[in-house]
Amino acid sequence: MKIHSLFILKKTGVCIYNRNFTNDFENIEVNLITPFFSAIFSFSENVISKKTPEILEMSELRFVFTVRDDFIFTILSDSSASIIFVSSRLSRIADEFFELFPDTTKVKDYQQIEEPKFDELVDTIITGEEEIYMSKVFYKKVIDVFKDLMYESEIIGAALLSTKGNVIYTSLPNEVLVNSLKELEIRFMVGAVTLPEIYSRLENGQKIVSKIIDIPWKLDPLLIVVLYDKEVPLGMAEVNLNRIADKVINII
Repeated sequence: MKIHSLFILKKTGVCIYNRNFTNDFENIEVNLITPFFSAIFSFSENVISKKTPEILEMSELRFVFTVRDDFIFTILSDSSASIIFVSSRLSRIADEFFELFPDTTKVKDYQQIEEPKFDELVDTIITGEEEIYMSKVFYKKVIDVFKDLMYESEIIGAALLSTKGNVIYTSLPNEVLVNSLKELEIRFMVGAVTLPEIYSRLENGQKIVSKIIDIPWKLDPLLIVVLYDKEVPLGMAEVNLNRIADKVINII
């Protein structure tokens, strides 16, 4: 679930900032990519008129882009990366950009932005570290709960996700984690983030249960996902899920 690169372009198609977060595309010439974006934006005026993020998928890659004023913010990621998470990263980066450059008329088409402070902000936002750092003590205690349950063989694995798609903790198999993020995206897209518990069964009989919990001091709820052995009855999985959720809430 990699985020590979960030591009900031003028609507003219000129790239004024790019940053790579993996080595997968570090050798790609930016000047070869920007005409690709320009063609997309020229083809569809509908794209550049919307304020909400747009998504373009190609093979196993995904471009998520949003337009603010005369600037286009684009993230290149794996198609398995959470759309909610990537979209929230774009929004945060755009906010920081306009705060750092309040007079955007001074940002010229020929100018490549070189600002260490902005680089640092971008890196922190992309990794989601700022959210985890702000709640590090709380999250550590919650993670200890999951680890104790795994040690006692009560659960196979678990994950704690923010409703912005940030993976705070996971001990789930990658496929289960990706599917949980997809579930979160579907909830988000249909406006049903606060739906009650969700239950599903894997082909091997293992059971996955998930539940949204509200944390009073956080603006966004959290999603708890727990993976149980196939021998655990569904009713018991439900009871245990609610018990885990109560433990998490009581940690505060």
